[in-house]
Amino acid sequence: MEFEIQIIKFLQEGRTPFLDGFYQIVSNFGTYFGAAALIILLLIFNRRLCFWYLFSYGFVYLVNNVLIKNIVQRPRPFEVSSEISNLGDVVTDFSFPSGHIACATAIAIFLGYFLFEIYKKRNQRIWIVFGCGLYVLLVAISRMYLGKHYLSDLMGGFAISGIICVLGIMFMKFYYKKKKEEKADEDKS
Repeated sequence: MEFEIQIIKFLQEGRTPFLDGFYQIVSNFGTYFGAAALIILLLIFNRRLCFWYLFSYGFVYLVNNVLIKNIVQRPRPFEVSSEISNLGDVVTDFSFPSGHIACATAIAIFLGYFLFEIYKKRNQRIWIVFGCGLYVLLVAISRMYLGKHYLSDLMGGFAISGIICVLGIMFMKFYYKKKKEEKADEDKS
């Protein structure tokens, strides 16, 4: 844990008013603002995917914020070390796993999946993966810069959300494939 505190201290040593504001904005897009933007996009262009995103996101929220945080009960970095500042919003829940990264990961996975359906060229898909990865990375850095999370909190939120969202997409594909087969069987009858 000392290594993780050193990472946060290193990030906070370079504090400026600009970076304080920038990382607070980035952090906000790792939660409800980013989720709302994706919901609006999917409602307009792909309602089925929107349903599966909301289903997966809800499951991520329950597992991450309701179940694991309350079992582990890890204190925030700023509560453990007086050398770490708590910047921005006031947080009262536990640190592990990071809800912001779990949310950002869900957004990135479903946005990436949605864009992969539209853009088929390899170089376009590379940019999609790069953009989604950069988004999650910036949210992760923001959470450490703001003194809210350890690196392991971020990795935990990323892993939990990644697994649940990938399973959600796999379940969605299986569900619609099954429905398509059933429809084809009915049409043959």
